[in-house]
Amino acid sequence: MKAQDVYEIIKREKIIAISRGVEKGRIADLAEALLEGGIKILEITCNTKGVFEIIKLLVGKMGDRMLIGAGTVITTDLCEKAIQAGAKYIIAPDVNPDVIDYCVKRDVAILPGAATATEILAAKRHGVKMVKIFPAAAIGIDYIKQLKGPIDDVDFVAVGGVRPETIQDFFSAGCVAIAAGDSITPKKLIETADWRAITEIAQKYVRELPHN
Repeated sequence: MKAQDVYEIIKREKIIAISRGVEKGRIADLAEALLEGGIKILEITCNTKGVFEIIKLLVGKMGDRMLIGAGTVITTDLCEKAIQAGAKYIIAPDVNPDVIDYCVKRDVAILPGAATATEILAAKRHGVKMVKIFPAAAIGIDYIKQLKGPIDDVDFVAVGGVRPETIQDFFSAGCVAIAAGDSITPKKLIETADWRAITEIAQKYVRELPHN
C-alpha cells in the first residue's frame, strides 16, 4: 500500500485508535470490538511488549478490514521492524529526520509528532504530508487554528486528550482526523474483557465525526 493511499484512508475514516501495552492474547478481541464500533484504523505502540508479533498477528487476522500501523516509533530500527511485521503506517512522537527519510524513501505513510510551526515545517521539508499534532488538548483549539492559517498544505491529526465532546472543535480548527488511546481503549475494560463497553465507546467517538 502506497503512502498516499494510507493518507486518503485516514482522511476518509477520520479516527485512529491507539493501543498501548495490550497483551497479544487480548489484542484481536480489542481490534474486533473497535471495528464493531466503527473504527477501522488501529495503531500499536512500539513500547508494547511483543509489538512486532502483535502487528503481524493483527495484519493476518484483520486483513483488509482494519488498517494496522505502528506508533511511538523513535528509531529507524523500530521503523524497519514495524514495516517488516506488516505495519502500513508509522506514527512518531517527534520530528526525527532519520525516521521520516526512511519512510519517505520507501513510500510508507509517516505521521511525525509536532507542536510548533518550526517542527511542522521541518517535517514538511523532509517530505511529510501529514503530522500528528501532539499534545492536542494541551496545545488547545485556538493554537491549532492559528497554526493552520499559514500551514495549509500539511494535514493535521489531533492526538492527545481528544474526547467525544471536543472532536468537532478539532475538525473546525482544521484537523483532518483525530486519534485517541486510553479514552477509547481503557485498560480496566481490556483487563475485564468488556469488549461490548469498548465498542460502545468507539461508537460515541464515531458519532461525533464530521460526515462530509
